Parts: sequence; C-alpha cells; structure tokens
Amino acid sequence: MGFKHQRLGPRLVEAARAGDRNRDVHVVLGGTGAVGGTAVLQMISLYEEMFSIERPAPDDVPVLVATGTTANELSAFTRRLFRFIESRHGAALLPERVRSGYLLSSGVFVALERFAVEAVPGLGRVGQVPPEQRSQMLADLLERLGAGDDPARALAEAVSAARPFSEFLVRFRDAHMDGGRLRSVVVGIPIPSLVAYHQRELDTAAEHVPGLSAEGVADLKDRFVRALRDDLVTVQESLADTVLIAHTTGVGGMEDARSGGPTQIRLGFAHAALDRALAEKARFAQALTDLYSEAGLKVLVTAAAIGIDEVRVRERVPLHRGLRQALFDAPVEVFPGSRESQPSASKESRRAGRPVPAAQFLRVFPPLTVPLDDPTGGAVTFERGEDLEPSYVIRSGENGFFSVANAETLYRVMKVASASELGLLLATVALFGDDAERPWFPGNVCYYAETENARQVFEFLAQPTLRAAQLSGLEPVALQDLGGAKHQGEMHTLGLLMLLHRLRTLDVDAIDPYVDLPRFDARGFFVARSRPLTFEELVSWDEAALARDLQVLAGAERAEDLLPLTPLRRRELFPRRTEALRRVLEEVLRAVWTPPSLGSPVLFERDGRSFLRTGYFVAPLDLIVGERDAVSVALHKAHAESGNACSFEDYRDYHLCVGGFVDLRPHAIVCTGRSDQEDLTGRVARFADEASLREHLRAVEPYSFFSTCGLVAVLHRLRSLHGLLHEAMLELGSLQEFRWSMPRDAAGHLVLVPGVVEAFRLIAEGLEKATGTERLDGIWGYERRPVPDRRGEIPGLER
Repeated sequence: MGFKHQRLGPRLVEAARAGDRNRDVHVVLGGTGAVGGTAVLQMISLYEEMFSIERPAPDDVPVLVATGTTANELSAFTRRLFRFIESRHGAALLPERVRSGYLLSSGVFVALERFAVEAVPGLGRVGQVPPEQRSQMLADLLERLGAGDDPARALAEAVSAARPFSEFLVRFRDAHMDGGRLRSVVVGIPIPSLVAYHQRELDTAAEHVPGLSAEGVADLKDRFVRALRDDLVTVQESLADTVLIAHTTGVGGMEDARSGGPTQIRLGFAHAALDRALAEKARFAQALTDLYSEAGLKVLVTAAAIGIDEVRVRERVPLHRGLRQALFDAPVEVFPGSRESQPSASKESRRAGRPVPAAQFLRVFPPLTVPLDDPTGGAVTFERGEDLEPSYVIRSGENGFFSVANAETLYRVMKVASASELGLLLATVALFGDDAERPWFPGNVCYYAETENARQVFEFLAQPTLRAAQLSGLEPVALQDLGGAKHQGEMHTLGLLMLLHRLRTLDVDAIDPYVDLPRFDARGFFVARSRPLTFEELVSWDEAALARDLQVLAGAERAEDLLPLTPLRRRELFPRRTEALRRVLEEVLRAVWTPPSLGSPVLFERDGRSFLRTGYFVAPLDLIVGERDAVSVALHKAHAESGNACSFEDYRDYHLCVGGFVDLRPHAIVCTGRSDQEDLTGRVARFADEASLREHLRAVEPYSFFSTCGLVAVLHRLRSLHGLLHEAMLELGSLQEFRWSMPRDAAGHLVLVPGVVEAFRLIAEGLEKATGTERLDGIWGYERRPVPDRRGEIPGLER
C-alpha cells in the first residue's frame, strides 16, 4: 500500500504559524464550475481555519481568482459563495463588494473575472450567427488575420499561436499585482471537453475556408491541443509556482481494460444516444494526460467525478447548449421563437449587428401524436408551451442540469467521488504543495478513482425533500443534460408508472365539496392524497388492466380524458369539487406531456395499432421534428444509407430498444446489438409474454450487453428485482449487499425510487462500472439463472 498521506491538520497549523501563505494569489480558471468552484470554497475554508489559529497582519490578504465564461456563470457562483459564507458566519458577515470581487470578513478576497478559451479570437462566434452569415463572418476574421491568398495557412498559424491562459494571467498580473508569481493556477475546465467543443468550432469553420482539406482540419485540431500544452508550460515556467489541471477520462471511468485487447467503453451515460465519438473522446483524454504530464504539468484525472455545486429551487431550466444551437440552425421554426436571436454580448458583434442564439428554456407543451408506421406527412409546429420549473434541479458544472433521480443513478452506477474531496485535494496542493510522504501526483498524474466519500452524496440525495421529488409523479424524474437518451427514456417510463399509480389511488373524496378554489393547491393535494408506488403493489398489478390504463394515460389530450383512471364518483352535485379535480388532472396531464417535451418520445398502442407521441426534439435520433413523419423518414433514410443487411423492422426496433423510446406497448423487445453499424439480423427479438422473454434472456451470453423495452419487459424486470430485494434478511446482515439499497417505508414496503431502480437496470444490462467488486451492487441479468440440482448425478448420492 505504500506510505499513508500526510495528515492535513498539522500541515495547516504549520502554514498558519509561518504566515508565508497569507499574501498568495491563486487563480482557478473555470472556478465557477463544480470542481473548480468547490476548490475555491475549500481554499476559503482552509485560509479561514489558518487565520483562526494565527491572526494575520492587517495587510495579509490572500487573493482567490475565480473565472467564468459568462455573466450567468459568475452570478451563479456568487450566489453559491454568499450562501456558503452565510452558512458559516451568518447574514451579518456576508461578503462585501470591492471592485470586481468580494472581500470576506476573514480578510480573504475573491475576485471574479470573465475568461473563455478560444482557438482563434472570434472563431467561437461563427456558430452563433445564422448559417447564411457564417461565410462572410469567417472571411472578415481571416482578413483580420492577414490571410491573403492562403487562408488555410493563416488559420493554422493563428491556432498554433493561441496562448489564452498566459495572456489572461499576464493581463491580470499587470493590472492587479506588483510583479511576483502566482502561488497556483488551477485549471478547473475539463480539457477534453474544452478541446472537443473547440474542435467542433474548427469543423464549422472548415466548411467556409477555401482550400482547407480534411487533413488540414486534423492538423488544426492537433495544433490547438499542442498550443494549449505549450501555453500551460509557459504559465508554469514564468507565472506560477504550481499548475494543476483538473482533467477527465472523458467517460467518467466507464470503461473496461482487457488484457491483450482494446478498451471497451460502457455507454450507459453517454451524453447523447448517438455519441459514437465517446470512445474516441476517451482515447483522446488519455493522450492529453500523457502529453501534459510529460511536459511536467500536474494532471488530476477525475476518473470518477461528478459535482453537485448547486441546487436550484423552482427555477426555469436552460435548454441544453447543443439543442439551442440545433434550433438556431434549423431551416424552420418548430415552435414560435425557436430560431430567435439576441444581440451578442461582444462589442464587435453588437457593432456589426450580428445575432446569437437566444436563451431557451425547457417547456412542456402538447405533443404530436402520429402512427408509428406510415404516418402522413406535412409540416408541424409545436406550441411554445409553459416553462418547466421543477421543485429541485441539480447543477453540475459541464454536465449541466439534471434531476435528483438522474444524480442518484449516476452516483450508484459510476461509484463516483464527490466534488468536495476533489476540490479539497486541489486546494491543499495549491496551498501547501504536494504530499511529501506519499505524493498525490506521482509522475505528475493523480488518477483519482471512486472513494467511500460518495456516501455523503447519498446522504444528501436521501434528504426528505429531495426524495419526495423523486416519488411525486408530477416532477420530471429525468432532464436532458445528464445521461444518454436510453437512460432518460427508462427514467420517464418509471415516472409514468408512478404517476398512474398515484392517479389510481387518488382520494377524490378528500376534496371538500365546497372547496375554496382560489386557495386550492392541486399539486399538493395530488401528492398528499395518493400513494407512492411500492414493489408490493406493483407485483400485484394485472397486466391487461395496466396496459389499458397506460393507453389512456399516454394518449390523453385533455384533462377529462384521465377521469376513467380515478375512482368512479357522481360529480354533478358539487361543481366546485369537479373543478378542483379538473385542476388536479391538468397537473397530471402536464406530467404526461413532460417526457416527449424533453425529448423522450412515447410509444403506446390503441386498437392494436402503435402510436408515437413526440415533441420538437427526438433525443434517441438526435432529430429536430419539423414534419409529422420526421421520425419515420429519419429511420428509413438511416437504414437505407447504413447498408445494414438487417430488415427495416430490426433496424427500427434496435433504435426503439437501445435508443431510448418510452415503449408502453404490451410486448417486449430484446436487443443484443450495441451499434446500428453492425448487422442486426438475429440480434433483435420480440415477445408477447413474460415466459418467452425469460427463456430468451437466459440464453443471452452472461455479462454481455443487452437491452430491452416494452411493458412486458419492464414488468418482468421490476418483478425480478422485487424478488431479489425481498430476499433481504436482517439476520444475514450486510451479506445481503445490494438488497438494502432500496428504501423501505414505515410498514416495511419497498418503495420504488426511480434513481435506485435505474441503477439496478444499468447493472443488470452490463453497463455498470468495472471495479472488480461490482457484484456487490447487483447481478447481471434481471434474475438469477436457475442453478442445476445435481444430487442425482454425483456418484454415491444417487436417489
């Protein structure tokens, strides 16, 4: 095991007594994000404890610089900073505004600065103008670069000359410091994601640069990577004592290393269903680690990182950046204002009158309902809808915004480290240097894997208010930032099952016949007067009745369509009660429309025919819907262009099963193909009953990938999971392992918590993180395979 790390406390006391760290300047680039922002707050905590041990001189004021790319990022971090200080010192000692930052009562100064990395200044704005204006904008940029007759060469030279980090730091030093070196520079911006984002910019630019070949684009990307490396080397050599890079594996450690074979990426949490570049991103992340560490830069590889740096309460949720760009680039408006632009924040663009994509937010609106097969064509426009304002939304740096259930699944499957410990490591090394006994960065690389500190995150997510948000049925159990479309679709399936159960168990009689309608809380009544779904109730459901009720729920167009799902009552005698119930059902209808509004299309069956409900975005296909038959056309076109030897039905059902459609039809589809690039013939199977599904699943190669969809498959999976969880016995203690993960209510019933259930699905389908001990978190497959009874075969034991 080697030596233990030095104890932090004595190092802190020694630094406090010496006082030689009290005037240091630390810069955290990306200091408003999950890990970078936490590093800033941890550094404040360390400094304040040092000052409590040894009071510093009046002019001993350490400076912590946190950067963000936008005003919104800086504003979000400022709120977090204020709440952090208020939690420690009370409202009387809040930070005071001083110039571009805040002075804390302890004497620590936090400076907030705007900073963004660009391969070439101005290049990032090319994608922010309408497509028809991009050629001219890029021509103007090339002219400023002095391109002349060789624009490709001029662009290459500009990319190679990029020094965004050192230029920013020199400007800051010259403006705010009397010479000297920075104590530390922490790059809290995930470099692989940063580079990948700017490589997309280079791809966009390449479409409008004469003479730039595919090889030229690849050369530009390589030049950009090496320019950033050289820039950070310059920072370390001439500007800062310590440079730390908070890096990433690109896939959160979700890969299997196989001796003598290629690394296998597990796509359970790909950021898009069709993100086939994820494996390449992982290889690129490793190449960057080698490149930077060999240059003498300390690289913290956050192999299991996810930060919860903010919880937003009843606020609007910004639309994913990629989707905003897709709407802006679309040739038609799919909802009123979808292609709106707003003046650019840059002075140059304001002078030129160049627009950028307008801010967009998640909204709920009536979905489009069409037959799955052979829908009629014609243009479609969606309503703008109402803003979606969940009770609680978790924000996490580059991961964006996600639900409580999303976060719980992620932590359970990826076995992640907390942002707090990563921030503490960065803050400690930045302040005191590396560990003298057991360095955190041997060979300049700290590969930080999962730790038991994740338990603190589970305790946070289990707080009653956050847990209630998962169980309400009205709250979205998944958002579109975190995880692939399959993950989102499965979460929404569970959400609809919970919603139906609450609707079935709704105590309509509890509505006062003479209810005060202006004060009636429809959402609160629905949650308080219905039951959360438990496994015990789920396993007793009648499949035929469930299929009929889901057809009503999924296909509802008006609140009144949901009345058959509530207890039958005479309603005409008390019109106020009727109106109150209608308001409750309006909230339920809004929840039914939420999955397709967020990009998870819903499939249901009516009179033996399959129907599709979708919003303007279909996440499983990464598709903007401008025509009624857009999904059907996209699937047929993709199948024809792929040259796949499989039938169209197999190709289509692969995407329905693996891609992330919410399939509520009374059947099951099983797919063992990982990609639509492979021949799917014989890899897709369909079943009408649980017995045949079980037999097929038992024939699937153990610990190989498979995926399912359809109501029969969902019920089989949940019933099998209940059977495993039901085995838990107190007298066997922790030997029962994962069976204690599902919470029980006061009566001992197993409560269906979507974030926990989805983690079990990923584990069962071979998408869990490989740790060597993953069997403790669940079993492969939906149920244990039958163990043969060999008593009649063993010699001497024949019966």
